[in-house]
Amino acid sequence: MSGGGKGGSQTSEASIPKWAADPTIRNLARTERAQQLGYQPYIGPDLAAFTPTQQAGMQNVVNTAADFGLATPSDPMAGMPRATDFGGGIAGYSAYPIFDQALEELRQRDPEQQAIYDSLFGNIRAGGGKPMRRTV
Repeated sequence: MSGGGKGGSQTSEASIPKWAADPTIRNLARTERAQQLGYQPYIGPDLAAFTPTQQAGMQNVVNTAADFGLATPSDPMAGMPRATDFGGGIAGYSAYPIFDQALEELRQRDPEQQAIYDSLFGNIRAGGGKPMRRTV
C-alpha cells in the first residue's frame, strides 16, 4: 500500500506463508477440476411403487364396491404410469427421465445457452476424446 501527501510514503507487503503455498496451489488446481463437473442428478427411485399385495387390496375394494352397485374402475391402477424395476426387488418412480427430457428440450430450444453452460462445466475429456456426457 502506498500513501502520499506530506511526510513521505509508507509501503507494506503481504505474502502467503511458505508452509501454505503448496497446499494453496493444489487446492486451486482441484477447484479448477471440480468446476468442470456438471450437475449430478439423482437417477434412482424417488417414490416406491405399490406392491402386488397393495394392488390386490385395491382390487378387492373395487370388487366389493362393484358388488354393492357402486360405480368403480375396472383397474384400480388405471392412470398410473408403469413403475420402473430398479433391481433387487425395488420398483418405483423416478423424476429423472422428466429432468433429462427437460435438459434435451433446452438443448434443442436454446443451443447457445446450453453451449455457454457446457463451456463452464463438464469439459473434462475422457481419454482425450469428446467431453464426457452423462448416460443412464
